[in-house]
Amino acid sequence: MKISLIGSGWLAKPLALQFQADGHEIILTSTQQDKIAALNAVGLKALQYELGDQLSNPSQLFDTDVLIIAITSKDTEAFDVLMDQLSEQPCQHIIYISSTSVYQNNKQTHDENSQQLNQDNPIWQIEQLIQSHSSATVIRFAGLVGPGRHPGRFFANGKKLFNASAPVNLIHLDDCIGIIKAVIETQSWNQVFNGCADTHPSKLTFYQQAAKQYGAADPITEDSQTSSYKIIDNTKLKTILGYQLIQPDVLNMRF
Repeated sequence: MKISLIGSGWLAKPLALQFQADGHEIILTSTQQDKIAALNAVGLKALQYELGDQLSNPSQLFDTDVLIIAITSKDTEAFDVLMDQLSEQPCQHIIYISSTSVYQNNKQTHDENSQQLNQDNPIWQIEQLIQSHSSATVIRFAGLVGPGRHPGRFFANGKKLFNASAPVNLIHLDDCIGIIKAVIETQSWNQVFNGCADTHPSKLTFYQQAAKQYGAADPITEDSQTSSYKIIDNTKLKTILGYQLIQPDVLNMRF
């Protein structure tokens, strides 16, 4: 397959390397020319592109079997431009990497049918734009952890841990890659999936253990009496995709 990725960061680069190892034709993007050179140096084809740009040869990126959008941009206007561009290109399928921040922190458990959404969140608004495509799947990832994102260092330098009793919602890089691959392999289009680990210990329990593993001091806690939280339900990715998490228990994750 030809797979295009908008982005080349913490998720997109290892994802591209995995797809390339699987034998797919890969192209990804960066806004920085020096980063393109670094990507080329590890054998990845990349082009300079910023969301909303008018490419001289748009088919190079957009004439693809799957377009994966894995960037943190919340620029809804630029995404609007992107969707206009895609309407003129033979892009077969889209995967948009979204976030569980679209769900409200209302002390409830949220599956993909939850109506308790932050509709003023630009990420939710971008989801609506993406879903105007004839074949688009949205993956809402929880907090991202893994190589280069060791949670043991999140509260270094005196940064305080608030709402310490609230449950965590996290997903490891291994499973981010695995879930995206599973969507493509099962051809699960026009879907929304929550990507989250199975377990939800308290922030205090999790970050104390992570700090110990990392060799850092325990985080300084400052809890609130009006603690807000949510729990992300990942049942759908197991039933629809048949996906088995590689790192299901956040207290036993390998970083």
